[in-house]
Amino acid sequence: MKDATRRAARMLCDLGSTSQEVAATLAQKGVCGVRNTVRFLNPVVRYVKTGVNAKSIDVMKGDTVRLTFGASDTKEIELPQPVRNFLHEFNRGAYPELERGCEPPSSHS
Repeated sequence: MKDATRRAARMLCDLGSTSQEVAATLAQKGVCGVRNTVRFLNPVVRYVKTGVNAKSIDVMKGDTVRLTFGASDTKEIELPQPVRNFLHEFNRGAYPELERGCEPPSSHS
C-alpha cells in the first residue's frame, strides 16, 4: 500500500504547477469527468485510478484524495494546490472540454 500511496502522490504532483496545466494534462491523457462529483465521476479520481489499484478512491474532503485498500486500510494524500484550484474551477464550469463524453446517466430514461 505504501507504493500505491507514493505512486498516487507522485501522479498528483505530476499533473502540473497551475490549474490550467492540470486541466491540460488531464485532457492530454483523455481523462474526463463530471462537475461536483467526489468519487468515480470526478476527473482527479479517474486519473488516480489509472495508476493505483485501490478498492475505492474519493476526494470527499476537497483537499485530500482518500485511497481505500481494504476495510481498515485507508490512506489520505493532500492534494497539491494546483489540483485543488483545478477542482474548484472545474466545479464552477471551467474546462468544459473535460466534461464532454462524461455526462452522468440520465434519470429520465
